[in-house]
Parts: sequence; C-alpha cells; structure tokens
Amino acid sequence: MPTIIRPEDRKLEPLGQDTTGRDADGDWIKHWVISEGSPYLHMTQVSPGFVIHPHSHSEAEVTLILSGTVALGDEQIGAGSLILIDADEEYSLVAGEDEPLLFVVFRPKKAAFQGTS
Repeated sequence: MPTIIRPEDRKLEPLGQDTTGRDADGDWIKHWVISEGSPYLHMTQVSPGFVIHPHSHSEAEVTLILSGTVALGDEQIGAGSLILIDADEEYSLVAGEDEPLLFVVFRPKKAAFQGTS
C-alpha cells in the first residue's frame, strides 16, 4: 500500500549539539529520515542563511525544494525546483535569507557521506 505523508505528519527533529539543533551562530537544522531502505528518502529544514558546507555522497540524488530558496553556486533556486546531483559530486548550498529552506532528498539507497559538515 502507498505511504502518504501530509505536512502535519512531518517528524522533523533538531540536529546539532543541543536539543534545539542550533549551532554557535544560532543557525538550526531539522532532519527526518523517512525511508532508510530503497529508495532512501529524507526531509531537511534549515534556518535562513544556513550554509551546508561542501560535501558529496556515494549515491546520486534528487533534491526537491519544497519552500524557501537556496543558492547552488551562482544559481538561485526556488520552491518547486529539482536539483539533480551525481554520485561523488561535491556541492554546497546556502539557504536564502528570507525564510527557512525545506527540501526532500531522494537517493536509490542510503549513501556514504564525504565532507566537512
């Protein structure tokens, strides 16, 4: 049977050094692994201006921007957009300043992480 996840079903939990998920600069990140199998699927929300430092994953991914905006290099990307990232391709993202960024990542399976963040 298909799984349906409505906005009220989201289970985003803080990530970070304390229970709020805030770092030393006051930025925050919330994360929810929806499926660890095949496919792998997670949802992430970050504070305005949050920087996701350069990193890569061992699996290709599709990222769907649900709300907010994000910079990928010189490109500004808004809600409803898809980002296709090849396996082992290094990238970084910077959330827009006006509102939190909410996105979903789809991968064929759980990936190994390589990076500094």
